[in-house]
Amino acid sequence: MDIQLRPYQQRLIDVALQHLHNYPDARPIIVAPTASGKSVIVAALCERLVKTCTGMILVLTHRRELVAQNAAKMPSHMNVGVYSAGLGKKQLHRITVAGFQSLRKKVASLPKVSYILIDECHFALTGYKEFIDTVREKSPDVRVIGLTATPFDGTANRTALHLLPADKAIFSGVGAEVTMGELLRDGYLTQLIPYSPANKLDTSAVAVDNRTGDFAVGQLQAAVDVDETNLAIAAEINGIFTERRTVMVFCTGAEHTLHMRDALRATGHSAEMILANTPGGERDKIIDRFRAGKLKYLVACEVLLVGFDAPAVDGIANLRPTKSGLVWVQLCGRGMRLHPGKDDCLVADFTDTSIEMGPLDEIEGNAPKLKGGEAPTKICPECFSIILAGLKFCPTCGEEFIFAEHEGQQFDPNTGLLVSGVIKNDDGTRTYPVSDVQYEVRNTTAGAPALVAKYMSPGRATPVATEFLNLFHHNSNVANREAARWLRRQKFEGGSVPLTAQEALTRAEMGALRTPKSVTVKPGSPWPVRFQA
Repeated sequence: MDIQLRPYQQRLIDVALQHLHNYPDARPIIVAPTASGKSVIVAALCERLVKTCTGMILVLTHRRELVAQNAAKMPSHMNVGVYSAGLGKKQLHRITVAGFQSLRKKVASLPKVSYILIDECHFALTGYKEFIDTVREKSPDVRVIGLTATPFDGTANRTALHLLPADKAIFSGVGAEVTMGELLRDGYLTQLIPYSPANKLDTSAVAVDNRTGDFAVGQLQAAVDVDETNLAIAAEINGIFTERRTVMVFCTGAEHTLHMRDALRATGHSAEMILANTPGGERDKIIDRFRAGKLKYLVACEVLLVGFDAPAVDGIANLRPTKSGLVWVQLCGRGMRLHPGKDDCLVADFTDTSIEMGPLDEIEGNAPKLKGGEAPTKICPECFSIILAGLKFCPTCGEEFIFAEHEGQQFDPNTGLLVSGVIKNDDGTRTYPVSDVQYEVRNTTAGAPALVAKYMSPGRATPVATEFLNLFHHNSNVANREAARWLRRQKFEGGSVPLTAQEALTRAEMGALRTPKSVTVKPGSPWPVRFQA
């Protein structure tokens, strides 16, 4: 079979391979949202790489379902091997898709390896670095590529994978990326519709685990798994998802999952649960029924958060409080796959997670936490990698830093949406949809009044960009330039330039200027660099 690539998938592959060529020591991450077709990207990468390499290509992942999924997307002419104890196969071919835990026992006996591709690489922690170091003993030139929707760890801090401590870090930075906003705009993902239910799980008395920054597991399960609450939430779930066919219910721990399944069954609806210890045959039968639309509610906790492919899911009930951005993004991603007859996915959050996290597409990796707070970072102007501020050379592209970076104004990320629609561009800028422009008059440091335009994005409490129109500047060259800009932006031709700041404000508020569809800014800067009319 031929691999049919969507335009963004082809772009990701081309950019990633160019990145490998440009930076011989790079170990890049390809970032693509859940439901963007990472298995197809992996297959196409292997097809490209195998033509020029002399050693093995290993595709590693941590779950048997992902091994089977990646292997199934490989073209038959490539003769791909599968090495997974869970799937009962131990095939070592030139291209091998493997479960990490199965293959790590054979690492010392592997022949030459040219590439290691790690799917869901945010799980590439314990043992992976040792595995790669062992491979390097025979294959010093091996290249490593990661793929994930969440390029950060599972702690509440969300430490970026390439900023992890040296003894844990595998990757050098993000080499290629496509965002939720772009895929939603182009019709490749299903929109998520937020719903705030009446019942909310109370976590106010639950302690936070100092190791992870997330809720203490034992206390959390005791707080949320209450019979009366379970029954009330089950009844509300039925009301919310009356017109939905396939709904995933995410719970907190095995006992909570069991009790919620029983509570949903008591309402007269079909419900099954899957836990980590659910036998493989039973699990497969439940999932097959769910995918076929013969089971309305599939109840789970951690086990279906990653790599679970059920495109028909059109409802998600979140009963799993978390401070982990990784968990939240992966959980919501279960509902973003396209499916015939599916217009959107309704997400009912019975926790405060959606409020605390903000939009999914703005959840990003951070610098590691130090005793005195967060480690300072800066953005490389050459390759746009986020790196530690104290570095003299960029570890991704080798750029040397002479002047210290200046961090611009940061904006409050709170919105009322699950996905804000921000698009990260190849030049490092970010494009936000514009819903409204608010105007005011301010006096500048030059002592002249200016019309200030504040560009608002849907659901956001603060502007994504701010612009000064210096129509009344003391320097005539500046004033003339700004006057020309005012005339270009007028909604109707033939208008004049305002004579006073108050006239400019009144006319702007009455709609004299066009509102752009989007505004683009540099990371950390409030100043627009371009608009889409």
